[in-house]
Amino acid sequence: MFNFFKDKKVKTVGLALSSGGFRGPAHIAVIKTLVNNGIPINYVSGSSIGALIGAHYALFQDLDKLETDMFKQQTKKYLHLRDFGLRQGFLSGNTFENSFIKIFDKAKFSDTKIPLKLVATDLISGDPVILKDGDLAQAVRASISIPVAFKPVKNNQNFLIDGGLSIPVPDSIVKEMGADIVISVNLYHRYKLTEKKISMAKASARSLEIFLTNMSRYSINNSDVVINPDVSKYSEWSRLKTYFSPEIARDIMKIAEKETLKAIPAIKKLLNK
Repeated sequence: MFNFFKDKKVKTVGLALSSGGFRGPAHIAVIKTLVNNGIPINYVSGSSIGALIGAHYALFQDLDKLETDMFKQQTKKYLHLRDFGLRQGFLSGNTFENSFIKIFDKAKFSDTKIPLKLVATDLISGDPVILKDGDLAQAVRASISIPVAFKPVKNNQNFLIDGGLSIPVPDSIVKEMGADIVISVNLYHRYKLTEKKISMAKASARSLEIFLTNMSRYSINNSDVVINPDVSKYSEWSRLKTYFSPEIARDIMKIAEKETLKAIPAIKKLLNK
């Protein structure tokens, strides 16, 4: 007897969460919107703030806990500014790491419910370092370590700094992990300066933004769907306000939710749903 009804292969989805600093709450909204619309997440990779949020979801798969923990972290950020290091970075990063240890409950990569890889950058060689085993809190701490601001993390022979400096959108990582469909969230796709008066601090911040925006354009070649939440209106605001304001974080999430909803039909088509 001929089998006229062959089973379709179930396609897997990889989620690549980019670096993006204060724009990070967008990742929370993207994950929530994907899950609430029946989109599976089978692999996760993240750089910088994407590493923090990606690691949390991969470990707990709990949307309410993800949002609650991230907003608790938002209210504690001022405490991290007291964590002076003075050697290799203005901040030691110890309070950040201690916060992550509490959030992740001393978990390791092997404890995650979803396969996870995070990206850091070796300060010496400039090459990306893919973190996939060992302590989760330390890996996240390494991936978010903005140079000069934070002391690098010593890992074997590497001195690890922010993953966004080598792979801002780690779509190639989830592709290599086995994802059939790659969904990427690019938080650095747009930033146009409109201010006429530019201070030295603003020029320095702007230079990093330009670098990351250009790097991100070359980090989405393996993406099937790219979600680009446009939060550029906040890019010229005070960094203290954008990093510490829950209201701005909520607004960023609303923008990201709308952008993700636009992508749902294309994703379902790729999944043959």
